[in-house]
Amino acid sequence: MSVVSNKIQVFEPHRASLPKLKPYFKEFWRRREFAIQLSKFSDKAEYLDSKLGKLWLVLNPLFLAVIYYLLISIIRGEDSETDGITTLSHILIGLFTFYFAQNTILMGAQSITSGGRLILNQAFPRALLPLSSAISAWRQFVPTIPVYIAIVITGKIIFPDSSMPGLTWNYLLVPLVFLPLVMTSFGLALIFATMNVYFRDTGKLLSYIMRIWLYISPVLWLPQMLTGASQILLYLNPFGPVLAANSRIWIDGLTPTALQFIAAYGWAAITLIIGGYFFISRERDFAVRI
Repeated sequence: MSVVSNKIQVFEPHRASLPKLKPYFKEFWRRREFAIQLSKFSDKAEYLDSKLGKLWLVLNPLFLAVIYYLLISIIRGEDSETDGITTLSHILIGLFTFYFAQNTILMGAQSITSGGRLILNQAFPRALLPLSSAISAWRQFVPTIPVYIAIVITGKIIFPDSSMPGLTWNYLLVPLVFLPLVMTSFGLALIFATMNVYFRDTGKLLSYIMRIWLYISPVLWLPQMLTGASQILLYLNPFGPVLAANSRIWIDGLTPTALQFIAAYGWAAITLIIGGYFFISRERDFAVRI
């Protein structure tokens, strides 16, 4: 006579605490392919019923940039066509870049609550789900880069007297500017993903928060508009230094300042450490909450 014993896994609330980090990060790195494949699957599902498909990745921010440009040019007024192309180019690169951060945060915030079955049936580092969202945001951002470069070159050819620098060696610094943006966005995604597990209204409020964040960031306005003591507002914004440095490269053709680099990487470290601790210390509780 044989006795069959079935193991029953019981999920219970627990006090927030960090697991052993070395095995956690080792397992996180070992399963990185899982996040990549999940990202690919999500991308295919999102544009499955769309006729234009991924073309909307470019059209959506492009249309918004033109709308914002028309509103700004009417309200503020442009002195000349050359000023207009500079303003439009700044809004475009700002929107393309900000949309990457926004998509990382919005999709990352929903990644845990929408991945309930995976969490209940599979054992893996839960941070892989926000990472998958960040990879998806990156895949959506890549098609906008050649479009913007083409607009910059075309604008310089049509308006040779504009302040647009054309292509310079400073563009090689773009990856160094984009890296802290990725880190900051991922850190914030971890924070909001955790909050969304405990407070489901977080996801709904986040879209409004990101809209306000867009307006207070140097996207629809130039960083040079802040002078004197008011410049501190730029550095109190986690995305402010990155967007200002990005504009300095693409629009001014100059090297970002040391303060912009320090502030950008400072915010990246702060958000990643806080977000990582907030998320990892509570992820064992997610199965109970979702």
